[in-house]
Amino acid sequence: MDKIIQNDFTYGEHDDHFFNQGFNAYCRPDIQQSMLEDEVRTCFYRDAIYNNKHLFEDKVVMDFGCGSGILSMFAAKAGAKKVFGVEASDLAKTTKKNVKKNGLDHIITILEGKVEEIELPGEDKVDILLSEVMGVGLIHEGTLQSLVIARDRFLKPGGILFPDKNTLYICAIEDKKMHDKHVSYWKNVNGFEMKAMAEASKAYAWHHPIGPQQPVTDYYTLREYDWNTCRLDEIFFTSPFKLKCNRKDTVHSLAVFFDCEFSACSTKTVLSTGPEAPMTHWMQLTCHLDEPVEVDKGEELEGTFTAKAYNGRDLQFDIDLDFKGTLGSTKLSREFYYYWGMNSQMQYKED
Repeated sequence: MDKIIQNDFTYGEHDDHFFNQGFNAYCRPDIQQSMLEDEVRTCFYRDAIYNNKHLFEDKVVMDFGCGSGILSMFAAKAGAKKVFGVEASDLAKTTKKNVKKNGLDHIITILEGKVEEIELPGEDKVDILLSEVMGVGLIHEGTLQSLVIARDRFLKPGGILFPDKNTLYICAIEDKKMHDKHVSYWKNVNGFEMKAMAEASKAYAWHHPIGPQQPVTDYYTLREYDWNTCRLDEIFFTSPFKLKCNRKDTVHSLAVFFDCEFSACSTKTVLSTGPEAPMTHWMQLTCHLDEPVEVDKGEELEGTFTAKAYNGRDLQFDIDLDFKGTLGSTKLSREFYYYWGMNSQMQYKED
């Protein structure tokens, strides 16, 4: 009988990796694979790096939150002199093997630890801070705070953040299918009304894709982030919003999504996670109205949006909305939560 292969991936700490969450949740191969299989995201980064090799040639690069090491290897292939891949989870042990297997361990050094605590062997500062630490709804997971710390600790004056800008948007959408699934469903469950479950469901910010035909309003910019200058106390915020309806329709939900920009590239390079863009693993976050409301073209939905951290790494949106139109009216004053580990509920398909 052949010897049973030991689980080298978790190094004997299976429960710690896969159930206790924290940074070691990133050790899960399904999480890493879902990001790598997001070809929009992965190929966008690859092309941004390979099409701008002049930025990486003979430079010292930090890949913050390097995960499986894919971006570190892109940077090495683009001509970087030295790449430090920083990974807070135990995945770093496996990533070292990935790097060595691809013959890049003479360029790439994987450092296991938090960016707040590690030191760079042989270097004080880096020329480029490379990262992909954007969470669902941009600011979920609490990693953007560490990006600011990494910038302040390790980026040379005049160094490059790659990417360096994000913009967070909100719009109102037609979302009958998902509103029925998450809210209306509880009105009659085998003949029983479960209003309390509906109230709990309304408190979620749901992670699922929306189609390009669903936005009923224009997009409103909630926040523009320039990571060259952004401070820790500027990541979470409160912003008014005003959404102008571009057609007569029914509004079921509000949707939140973001753009990502690489300003240092030779041509404008922007990755969008909006409804009109190819779908990514980030998809969008939707916050359901208590009840759908009819709107007419030209009417405006005005309110206030607050983004804050919840339990450290989770995300809370506080939304206040008071709309009175010619066809309907609605009030909304609710806290919405997106929790670590919540997965998509339904894949988007064209009707």
